[in-house]
Amino acid sequence: MYKIGRNEPCPCGSGKKYKQCCSLDPVKNEKILRAAAQVRTYDELLDLVQKPARIYRLRVVLNSTRSQPPAGMVSRIIEIEEDDTLYDLHWEIQNAFGWDNDHLYSFYMSNKKGDTQSEYAGNPLGEDLESAFGESPGSAAQTELRALKLKKGKKFKYLFDYGDDLLHTIEVLDIHDRGDENVGYPRVVEKIGEPPPQYGYVEE
Repeated sequence: MYKIGRNEPCPCGSGKKYKQCCSLDPVKNEKILRAAAQVRTYDELLDLVQKPARIYRLRVVLNSTRSQPPAGMVSRIIEIEEDDTLYDLHWEIQNAFGWDNDHLYSFYMSNKKGDTQSEYAGNPLGEDLESAFGESPGSAAQTELRALKLKKGKKFKYLFDYGDDLLHTIEVLDIHDRGDENVGYPRVVEKIGEPPPQYGYVEE
């Protein structure tokens, strides 16, 4: 982990001091601090911040709701930047499946639901969860995808709403360089099937 000094040149490359540049912008500053947590030197930080983010192509398959599988295949393919967080991915899954972001969620990187050793979690506001039964799960909001060292073929679980138990499997289909600069990310590039009602009934 590298602790950037306020008087150091801003890693964004503006030529200004950090304290007079990205540290004043909450969104940009958060990205720089997340990047700094992944490196040991200023040069490594500079490289990580200025290097164009690669794109993760992920297939998200709905396994079950309330422990019942859907009637047919329900999946979405999402493309998202590697410097986005698991909380950002959570939000994109919410949008892609039409879920209401009103419950807690967890990612299990071992691909085993309930595996607390590989768990990253959060609440709908992006805040971390505290455990009353030992070590708290990792922070979804502070963990960038690239920090997880994901590789093509990697699978992991995403659980939303611990009561109704909306369980998904995420698979890394590809990791590639950004192409067209005009393309906005994250984005949904494929939809298969319609998800069942989130609450077990159709809202009027």
